[in-house]
Amino acid sequence: MNSRPPLSTASFRERALAGARYAADIIPPDTVLAEIVRSPHTHARVKRIDSRATLAVPGVLAVLTAEDFEGIRLGHLCADEPILSSVARYFGDGIAAVAAKDRQSLMRGIEALRIDYELLPHAITIDDALASPVAIHDFCADNIAEKFQAVRGDWQAINSRVALWVENTFETAAIPHAYLEPRACLVRVDGKRLELVCGSHAPSMMADFYRPIVAGWGSQLEVVTPAIGGSFGAKWEHPSQLVCLLFAQRLQRDVAMVLSRRDDMIAGRTRAAMRIRMRIGATAEGELVAKETTLWCDNGAYSLHGPAVMKAAAIRGDNLYRFSAIKADAQLVYTNNMPSECFRGFGITQSTFALEQLIDELARRLKLDPAKLRLSNTVREGDTAVHGWKIGSCGIADCLDGISNRIDRHRRDNALPRSERYRTGYGLAAFIHCIGNRGYDKRFDRAFVTLRTLPEGGIRISSGEVELGCGTVEVLIKTVARELATNRDQLEVVLGDTATGPHGMGSYASRTSFFVAMAALDACRRFKRAAEQMRVEFGMTKPAEIGELVARARQQQRLGDLEVTGDYQPSGVVVPDETGYGNISAAYTFGAHGCCVQVDTYTGKVTVTQYWAAHDAGTIVNLNETQGQVIGGVIQGLGFALTECASVAESGQLLNPGYLDDRVPTFPDAPPVEVLFTDTYEKKGPAGAKTIGEPPIIPVPACIANAIRDAVGVRVYQLPMTSERLWRAINDDDARSGPKGN
Repeated sequence: MNSRPPLSTASFRERALAGARYAADIIPPDTVLAEIVRSPHTHARVKRIDSRATLAVPGVLAVLTAEDFEGIRLGHLCADEPILSSVARYFGDGIAAVAAKDRQSLMRGIEALRIDYELLPHAITIDDALASPVAIHDFCADNIAEKFQAVRGDWQAINSRVALWVENTFETAAIPHAYLEPRACLVRVDGKRLELVCGSHAPSMMADFYRPIVAGWGSQLEVVTPAIGGSFGAKWEHPSQLVCLLFAQRLQRDVAMVLSRRDDMIAGRTRAAMRIRMRIGATAEGELVAKETTLWCDNGAYSLHGPAVMKAAAIRGDNLYRFSAIKADAQLVYTNNMPSECFRGFGITQSTFALEQLIDELARRLKLDPAKLRLSNTVREGDTAVHGWKIGSCGIADCLDGISNRIDRHRRDNALPRSERYRTGYGLAAFIHCIGNRGYDKRFDRAFVTLRTLPEGGIRISSGEVELGCGTVEVLIKTVARELATNRDQLEVVLGDTATGPHGMGSYASRTSFFVAMAALDACRRFKRAAEQMRVEFGMTKPAEIGELVARARQQQRLGDLEVTGDYQPSGVVVPDETGYGNISAAYTFGAHGCCVQVDTYTGKVTVTQYWAAHDAGTIVNLNETQGQVIGGVIQGLGFALTECASVAESGQLLNPGYLDDRVPTFPDAPPVEVLFTDTYEKKGPAGAKTIGEPPIIPVPACIANAIRDAVGVRVYQLPMTSERLWRAINDDDARSGPKGN
């Protein structure tokens, strides 16, 4: 294994031409197969596991239970998820695991396993969990995993300035991440050395967490990330990985697990469902003065990134506007649902659904243009936002102007006679997002890129970060090719290999391309200094091409002198305090979306006929890929807004564990999307660039909700805004009154 060449990371082109290698593609034919046996009950205590019949099945090699992982828990912020559990806390919770030589033996072994359960009361809603006398975890009697509060400003003085309050309660649904590649992992064994191959946001961070565990078993660990077939925030640590690692260590055989689509959706992760009670106060002239939020977040059975998602939903969107006073009170609630996880937008998508609808309603009641109301209240370059975000380049004004102009032109050029059945409406919503999060890991927020000259020629670019579809490979190739004036064909990119590359913090908070590009710039500077020193030593005249220099270094066995590692750590960022106050990012992205919808009042069906998405992403490095990110985010947002939902029965069982039943948008659902970019330059970014990964989904549900309100005069406060929900709202006289206000 030590001589194994690193797995080159697939570019967009290689993926499109079927050249990418995913975890399931790398599994050799003779690999031991493993599978997790899952609870058929929503909440139950395991009384007995009898594995004798399973171990007697020809081909079955081993069985694992909770006892084999005693004291080991997953969870980035709160370690509360066992690898295998002696108490099932949701339908599909992992109870045992079986390893066998082949699929047939594996299935027979699972069928032979006998597990006796003692059923416990379950709670699948936030209200049920808060009222339940039964604790989902023994250490949390009230089922509240975490509480969060933040207060800013002089509320006594502020109340006297507010002329109008609008408020309501909004609910967002849990939805699966809907990636194409189910979870898969392979553990390759070389004596005491174990190599975990799996798709992950943060292989270095995973290795940091798993290595002490594996060391306790007497082995060493490296993590390799192949191509990842989608994630959107789901693929971090997972019980399947440690199950395969322990089987491999004990059997001294390569072990693999590929979850079925059903298992992946039942025991995967979802976007956190939330209930958000929000009110916003404004002056008669339209100055946004105060905002108060009470939020309940459905954590599911285990925490994972739940605490951070809850806090982000409670306050992050506030930084877009110049509020004078803020109150936020949030609770993260354990339920007997599958665990929630971070999902593109990281909680801001949920709270923006509420925030941008209330601002739209304020504009209507104050008889102000929605875009102009926002424009007069948004933060500007040089501002310090209400929660301490220091605003650098800021193109929100251009975004709002661009969307407003598109809506006005479309309304003028596509005026249709009013129909009794079909109504047309226009909506707008805005957002802010960070680039990195200094509070994620209190040690540091840093990226490294290594440049290594290869004996056969060319340069290998290595980073501990990964490619999740945001263009990390292309950013690295373009940056290095430009800075070193070399042909891109001479560059090879290897990401997420802990054995051969530097440490990586991981792909989250839309940080990856921004951070690796800055680290690559530093690496190129170091490489050029090393090359210049070597040129002088070799007595070469200027200018010497890199290829010529590498050839001389190879002859002199000096290639190692041209290996350099660059790093980037943003300045001016701080770890936020316990109330979330602090400048968490080097720069911030902004944007505004607009849309036109047609509503069938007879059925409640919403058709988005045109969509506009304006983004401040700084300098655009690759136009085609950036446009693709925006369009993909918009289409993904349509599903969150209108159709997608993890449908859970009263029993706690997921009713739609597949994409035929989880209504993900497809090509016929996709409207025309016009993508606009502002002309901004971020001084702290690579060549003036920012980022584009998460932002495109954030305003979509609110934008569509505002267009529905414009079309039919009612609001839907619950996601998804299905045809049935909208039809009921249209035919409910109370719904026409809109958000409550004074």
